[in-house]
Amino acid sequence: MNRTAWEEASVRLLDDVYAFAATGPRAHSDWRDDVLAVMNHEVDDPRGWNVLDWETDKEERATAGPSFPFRPPSREHLEERLFPVTPATAERLLVTMTYDWGPVPQDEDEDEDAAADAYADARTLLSRYGEQISCYSNITRARATPSPDLTGGVDGWLSLTQYDGDFGFVVVSPEEVGVFWSFNPI
Repeated sequence: MNRTAWEEASVRLLDDVYAFAATGPRAHSDWRDDVLAVMNHEVDDPRGWNVLDWETDKEERATAGPSFPFRPPSREHLEERLFPVTPATAERLLVTMTYDWGPVPQDEDEDEDAAADAYADARTLLSRYGEQISCYSNITRARATPSPDLTGGVDGWLSLTQYDGDFGFVVVSPEEVGVFWSFNPI
């Protein structure tokens, strides 16, 4: 994995999506504290790689708080709203973000090649974090299983932002945490 490949994949996958994608260092024994640091914009990417953040309005952050567009998060808030998902589910969630939270094209669909490219980009993004990762999402289907059926897209979430709708996931490795979030496509 190198910076160019990662950044190109992140732009192809998420540049046209109202999204947030940032990585921070693992500095605490509880990964939630590291995720909070990313959500609160307290840390920079440990490798200096790009961050995708549509909410760069400093005035809005001054008014709504440093975590905007996320509600002021807490470790307890994350514990209540994030559920374990498999890395394959995290990959699928990244691709689902690019399809306005709806169904991703399947075999024989016109956009099958575009979906295959999106999956390749999602794998590139997740490969940054290595093989020993844990993933957590706020989608409601993850409450029942770490491998929910996303064939129809994402249809429920426990909000972490100030918007009507948001879903995403965090990826936790021994060295870094990544936060990938999509906001209100409806």
